[in-house]
Amino acid sequence: MITRIARRFSQSLRGDRFSRFATIVSISSVAIGCMALIVSMSILRGYEEAIEKTSLQFTADVEIKPRFGGLLANPLSYAETARASEHVASVDYLLSREALVRSSHGIDGVMLVGMSPERINRLMVPLIVRGESGVYMNEVMIGSGLAKRLTIAPGDTLIVYSSDELRETPRVFQCRVGAVIQCGMTSYDESVVVFDRRMLAQWLRIDTSSASSILVTSTNREGVAAQQRALQQALGPDVLILTYEDSFATVSSWIELQREPIPIILGLISLVAGLTMISTLLIAVVEKSRSIAILITLGLSPMRAGLIFVTRAVAMSVTGSLIGLALAITALVIQKEWQIITLDGALYYVSVLPVSFPIMPMVIVPLASIVLAGLVGIVPMIVAMRVRPAQILRFD
Repeated sequence: MITRIARRFSQSLRGDRFSRFATIVSISSVAIGCMALIVSMSILRGYEEAIEKTSLQFTADVEIKPRFGGLLANPLSYAETARASEHVASVDYLLSREALVRSSHGIDGVMLVGMSPERINRLMVPLIVRGESGVYMNEVMIGSGLAKRLTIAPGDTLIVYSSDELRETPRVFQCRVGAVIQCGMTSYDESVVVFDRRMLAQWLRIDTSSASSILVTSTNREGVAAQQRALQQALGPDVLILTYEDSFATVSSWIELQREPIPIILGLISLVAGLTMISTLLIAVVEKSRSIAILITLGLSPMRAGLIFVTRAVAMSVTGSLIGLALAITALVIQKEWQIITLDGALYYVSVLPVSFPIMPMVIVPLASIVLAGLVGIVPMIVAMRVRPAQILRFD
């Protein structure tokens, strides 16, 4: 019965322009608040997923590196020790070297990255945007930003100049571009040149078993910190053990910094929406005071009369939450499919605003809005309970 009376009150208030306007404002405030919170959480989660996915293509959960740079002194021994530790899914080698590359259209600084063929086929080949081949013979993959800057296409030739610690003159060799890759992180897309590790070692005139780092993929992502400490103790002080968070501490800190204001924003948006809803419900109490007095006179208890406005508050909140959720999902789908919002990769690490579709915010935010609406409805409920039928009907 309470729900039916609340619905009749809502229908009768539609005839009053000011009451209708106040209701629309209340529902809109809830919708905008829900949409803003869901979109902001989805963007932050999208950042985390995009950066983690991209960075793990060129590093791993745990990375073993020389403490003072250069090449690992005994990579085979380090790899065997890593394989023998707990929660290790795979161990791989990585060879990297800074260099210059020259094409017919210019010269630029790059990072040469040598990977195993298995890692290339698993992680790099899916990133190909131009070209059809992976890394075979003397072919390499280059980032899309580098290809654009040097006007390089698959089939073109690159001349590579790499420093040699034992010689004054650099190593110079040619390689053919087999494919252009796009991983989504600007720092990689504008600088990376991917080789087969053994082929890169041959061109650099170093041992084919050489490695700049060893990549350890963990089966227990939650226990990476403990695994880092165990490997550091086992391998000694000559190497540096870094986790994914250590390698990309700047990005992780930036994401955490963006996440901290969300509770404040949630509080402010909820406060504004709550005050707006209280005002709307108080207007409804004033407009319907005679009807409330008649209902109480006919036997409706003051408590049940007050619950009419709590029910109305929850109904408005449900409507606003569903509208906000629908708008948020629509905006996220549009950005996901058409990538309308682009970013400066030098500042934001990625060139396109990343989004995700986390389930928890899409459930928790509307539920929190509905619960808050129920609490907000207590204020007009108390006002409605204090209506004195005799005074209202006598002096109306």
